[in-house]
Amino acid sequence: MKHYIKTITIISAMLITMMSAIAKADNIKIAELNWQSGSMIAYIDSYIIKHGYGHDTEIVPGGIDATIQSMLATNSPNIVGEMWISSLGDNALTALNDGSLVLSTDGVIGGAGEGWFIPQDVAMEYGLNTIEDVLARPDLFPHPEDPSKGGIVICPEGWSCKQSNLNLFKAFDMEAKGWKVLEPGSGTGLNAHWEGSVTKGKGAFGYYWTPTSFVGRLNLVGPLPSEVGFAGDDNWTKCIALTGEECANPQATQWPASKIGTITTPGLDQVVIDYVSTRTFDGSVITAMLVWTDANQATAEDSALHFLNTYPEIWSKWVTPEAATKITASLN
Repeated sequence: MKHYIKTITIISAMLITMMSAIAKADNIKIAELNWQSGSMIAYIDSYIIKHGYGHDTEIVPGGIDATIQSMLATNSPNIVGEMWISSLGDNALTALNDGSLVLSTDGVIGGAGEGWFIPQDVAMEYGLNTIEDVLARPDLFPHPEDPSKGGIVICPEGWSCKQSNLNLFKAFDMEAKGWKVLEPGSGTGLNAHWEGSVTKGKGAFGYYWTPTSFVGRLNLVGPLPSEVGFAGDDNWTKCIALTGEECANPQATQWPASKIGTITTPGLDQVVIDYVSTRTFDGSVITAMLVWTDANQATAEDSALHFLNTYPEIWSKWVTPEAATKITASLN
């Protein structure tokens, strides 16, 4: 009898170990990129995948470059919910082409765009409608550390768009036109520059994106077009989006039309693939959510729950009826 009990105990321990291993293997890691909508979408994905389809999930914070490098090197994280395709470097684009990474959809957010913005009141007062109009007036956008120069605020370290900004600075010969780069230390620093400049009535020029509550609240206009238009995919993907060493002769161009995709590692459960391939957000809904986030000083997780409770008519179309029932029950 003792031998029997001992055998059962050993088998039980083995089963627990096996179940733990399975659970660990089933853990889906979701990248939380360091901007508002990217963070919120990560938590929406996490909640739906966990409560709708029964997979354990883990949120993994990180910037674009580090996240892509980790996905290629370690197959983790498994999902990047909001990836701006124009910000990807050549290694990521190669990985998408050879199947090392998977572009599940390139239409995550409708009506979105990135590029260079200015305050609307400055644009209207001085008739600044294009990038070239702005570059001719560095005096309207003084650099905070060197007011004799115009200041252009770019992306912080760790964002792929930093390289695009630096290469465009070179392509438009901005130094010779009296401009100087302003590099924020983080996404928070980027926001602080815009907020401080605009609320004090100073001119501000540089990088941002829509949809965001920030652009609406500060009444910014952009992305600004260029008189030369878009100079082609090769110029962008094989030069502008790369490091300075890889882009010796960038050509002036406006920012490309934005494609915002979901990137995954290969081998995910088909129901998860179907979900991330189906879900799309209207830009106006994202903007409304981000306004709510700011007004309530909410976390990304709070915002995700608010979205799920407020817009069941939207997210229920992304999932199976069974998953929708489970998610609804978990919210109540």
